[in-house]
Amino acid sequence: MQNYFENDFLFIRYDEKNHLLILEWKLAPASPEFKEGTNMLITAFEHFKTGKLVSDIRQLGAVHPDDQQWISNDWISRAVKAGFSCSAAVLPDDVFTHMSLEGMSSQSSDQLPAKTFDNMDDAIDWIKQF
Repeated sequence: MQNYFENDFLFIRYDEKNHLLILEWKLAPASPEFKEGTNMLITAFEHFKTGKLVSDIRQLGAVHPDDQQWISNDWISRAVKAGFSCSAAVLPDDVFTHMSLEGMSSQSSDQLPAKTFDNMDDAIDWIKQF
């Protein structure tokens, strides 16, 4: 596993064996940090030439509706241009986070294969098929 980016609120790593990116949120970010972290994924897609993403969002918290809209209306198209092709997410047991993330995934699911999981191993096993 190769570290690509790390700060106080997230890690982005490259899994060389499975040719995929792993994003792990360490804590719930404010909107600027959320955008910074997700924008760093775009550079990682380009750098590693992979579109597969596994996100550990158990510490992300509920995503503000403005950030959900930004993901759907701005970020997703830029990420797809950079190579983003499919995603798996490890979700927390928090109903509010589930609700906010279901809104985001339903808005972008027409474009990309995406699935949620309760553990990292299952998420990686699923995304390896792409």
